[in-house]
Amino acid sequence: MSHGMTTLSENDPDASSHVQFMKLAIDQANLSIPVQSGYCVGAVLVQLDPHRTNPEDRFRILATGYSRELPGNTHAEECCLLKLAQLPQSGQHDHPQGAEYEDMSAPHPSKELVMYSTMEPCSTRLSGNRPCSDRLIESGVRTVYVGVREPDHFVQEVVGVENMVEHGMRVVHIPGYEAECLAPNRHVL
Repeated sequence: MSHGMTTLSENDPDASSHVQFMKLAIDQANLSIPVQSGYCVGAVLVQLDPHRTNPEDRFRILATGYSRELPGNTHAEECCLLKLAQLPQSGQHDHPQGAEYEDMSAPHPSKELVMYSTMEPCSTRLSGNRPCSDRLIESGVRTVYVGVREPDHFVQEVVGVENMVEHGMRVVHIPGYEAECLAPNRHVL
């Protein structure tokens, strides 16, 4: 892979977690209802706490999404970000004292946001909506893991990866899942 995108290393201590999140994104992509004018993409937005060492404690899923899941011709990454915006801010819970509950608040600023997407976040939307790469740049997501580059079936010269890298984001390809990432798109590819 080129254009500033790196490839996931087997030596990455979190490699198995990254693969699991990509598999979850693939599951999300398979929920997409195919349309002739768009891809079926899945995404998972995760909070990473770099100060923790146990994988079960390091990662917390904040949102999942898939193409056209929400009204408005939404893309998978966009759905994740819209869901994130709906989470209560940290500290705004109204839970009984001492009650155990899963903290579903928005992420703490000291923790890193990571997006997993079966396909490169778009750089151009034919519908006129804001591209997902722009949304991710503005959202505070620092790292994006992708299964495949966006094919040039709808848009020529896709530069989502390049845009994100240019803005200081890390973009990582997870190899070995290309066929699964493209499979939900048989209707257009």
